[in-house]
Amino acid sequence: MPLVVRDGKVVDTGAIIGSPAWESFLRENSSFRYETANHGGYTATKQNDYWYASRKHQGKLHRKYIGTTSELNINQLDAAAIALSKMAEQAPAKDKKQAVVNNHELQKQVTYLTEQVAALKEELADLRGKLAA
Repeated sequence: MPLVVRDGKVVDTGAIIGSPAWESFLRENSSFRYETANHGGYTATKQNDYWYASRKHQGKLHRKYIGTTSELNINQLDAAAIALSKMAEQAPAKDKKQAVVNNHELQKQVTYLTEQVAALKEELADLRGKLAA
């Protein structure tokens, strides 16, 4: 489980963003969870010396470049959280289009099944008439 960075410091160690302890933390770790009160959280991961933010929203992974280890600060971390929030806000538009398509398909299925039920009721009525005779 990655360490959590919240309120400008690493939760378990108390290392403050921008301090020598922060720089040491970044060198020694390849990922952490960054949490904000207003824009949610994300996982920050290091690839070589480059940090990326990622957050999954409705099954889609959103990623944002944050910066290099030497330049990583609270402004960049917050900017990434804001950018990921905006990406997540824009994502549902596609889902709404898909929901309309799914709804149309469901309506077609309901119509088909309603017709099938009506046909079966007629057949059942015929069979009951033959049994009564």
